[in-house]
Amino acid sequence: MNFMANPKKTPAIDGRSRGFTLQRMLVILAVSLALSLIVFLLWKMLRNPLETGLHVIRLEQIDSAAKADVELNQQILRARLALESGARDLELARDRFDIAQSALSSGQAGLSGLNDEMDDALQAYRLQASDKLSLLNDYSARLARLAQHFSVMRVAGISVLNAPVVNESESLRKRVMMLLQEATAYSLQSSPENADLINRLGGEVSEAAEQLDNDAARGALRHLLETVDLLRSSRDELQSLIAQFDSIETGIALQSLQAAYEKHFQGLQDTARRYRQTLAVYAVALLLAFGLIAVRLRSSFSALDSANNELQDTNSNLEEIVNKRTQALSKALDDLKMQQGQLIQSEKMASLGQMVAGVAHEINTPLGYASSNVEIIRESIQEMGQEVDAESIEEFDVLLADVEYGLNQISELVLSLKDFSRVDRSQSQLFDLNAGIDTALKICNNQLKDGVNVERNYAELPEISCAPSQLNQVFLNLINNAAQAMDGHGLIQITTRQVGENVEVAIRDSGSGMDADTRAHIFEPFFTTKAVGKGTGLGLSIVFRIIEDHGGTIEVESELGKGTEFVVRLPVKSVVKVADVSPANDVVLLGE
Repeated sequence: MNFMANPKKTPAIDGRSRGFTLQRMLVILAVSLALSLIVFLLWKMLRNPLETGLHVIRLEQIDSAAKADVELNQQILRARLALESGARDLELARDRFDIAQSALSSGQAGLSGLNDEMDDALQAYRLQASDKLSLLNDYSARLARLAQHFSVMRVAGISVLNAPVVNESESLRKRVMMLLQEATAYSLQSSPENADLINRLGGEVSEAAEQLDNDAARGALRHLLETVDLLRSSRDELQSLIAQFDSIETGIALQSLQAAYEKHFQGLQDTARRYRQTLAVYAVALLLAFGLIAVRLRSSFSALDSANNELQDTNSNLEEIVNKRTQALSKALDDLKMQQGQLIQSEKMASLGQMVAGVAHEINTPLGYASSNVEIIRESIQEMGQEVDAESIEEFDVLLADVEYGLNQISELVLSLKDFSRVDRSQSQLFDLNAGIDTALKICNNQLKDGVNVERNYAELPEISCAPSQLNQVFLNLINNAAQAMDGHGLIQITTRQVGENVEVAIRDSGSGMDADTRAHIFEPFFTTKAVGKGTGLGLSIVFRIIEDHGGTIEVESELGKGTEFVVRLPVKSVVKVADVSPANDVVLLGE
């Protein structure tokens, strides 16, 4: 166990620490905000090249859609001029227009979702384009029928012109050829003059056909007139669809879409310009701030230089001050050691005071019967005079043996006291723990009284390297504490054993025990559970220090009402740490 004081921080130190922490947090926050603003402005500026690239692509898409629209309008007009190849070119133009108008609202460069105005313009254009594509499907179908009727008319005309009856009538042949020419011209470009002329020529051909006697020729002429009427009808339907195409203003819708997009892009450019201006102003502000910081730093460095010069001037004085302070601290340390020795000596004197009565009792008992026996011998010798028989001599021997036994007890007790209290703390010797425990038991025999039983469970132990008197103090203290905890009645069990490279001494009592709070503080200096004036609270603290100096440990297990057990564990070979060998440190520890 290790008990160390944890000095509390003063309010001033705590205040400075909190102030420094708050200042550091504010600096970190300010730097983070500055960096975040720079990153944000740079990101807004770096987005501009991307928007510029997309702008070029979007303008190209709008231009492609406009060209596809113009090409489609041209192919719608050209398709009726080239009935055989016009349909194919019209389909190609239709596909290009469909792809171009779809590209405006799809992909990363699409115009969809940029803003509400753009979405409205794009939706209007897509509706116009959808109507145009739907009408174009009907137009293609009618154009195919016109081409078919034109082909049938041409075949019918050739058949009529090759008929012998028609070749015999020069006027009829001339009218049929004029009818074919006007019908062909009408299919390409209808006009009121063509229509009136076709009607007149058709009437003349019909009258001439009725005058023919050849039924085949008459039927061929009638078939030709029917194909001409079908051709005119298909051409009129196609012309009405062309008028509907003119009403679909995809070009105007596309121009509105382009204007809305250019307005949107101009807004982006204005925003980017504002961000660039903001970044420029912010950069200037940062430069000014850095300039102010540089000025402050220069001023601080100047102050530091001045302080450094002052420190150099006072350096010699500092050495003198340090020497004086060192001497003062050394003197204070010596005073502290002396006071510690005096305090320990006070503990020793208090403990020895408690032992005096018991030791005196133990010495007086054998001295009493030794003195009595000596008196009896003296009286017997005086009464007998010169007559001393063998029986008397035998009685004298017994009495003298008792005297010798009592004097041996006195000698043994005095020797134990001498061994226990000798000044040998600085000497590391081989020591028998079992013998040391027996010595402690003899010293505190009076403390144990008649109601305390001691049970010894000794194992064969190797002699350990230690300071014997210090360990005697440990055992005496623990045994006396056990006797005091039982209030003069109970059992003390002392067990020794060897565990690996260590030896253990367990001292268990059947006393009142301790609670958890008491166990946590028993090794602290000046902690005691006794009343004021009954104990100093240094006993177990010094026990702990002695065992720690021997490289050992001490553990305690206790429970209220169930007794206490101290287990001392010591290495067989240890280096004893002894700071002082003065008599003041040679302490007999009695009582916690």
